[in-house]
Amino acid sequence: MSEKNRPTGSRSKIAGTPPNVTFGWNIYRNQDVLPILRSQSHFVSRMAGLADANRSRLQLVDAKALG
Repeated sequence: MSEKNRPTGSRSKIAGTPPNVTFGWNIYRNQDVLPILRSQSHFVSRMAGLADANRSRLQLVDAKALG
């Protein structure tokens, strides 16, 4: 599989204990140990964190397509 066609995935993580639970995300390439992109902030809802992760993943894919 070429470098351009490698799939990426995101993983969300939970930090804190209720009611102070926040969510963040990391984007990995295939099964790599080190993330290639991380969230810069934490989110109070999981859906907001996942939406931000998807937005960032799409920007990453678009940047690779242009480069």
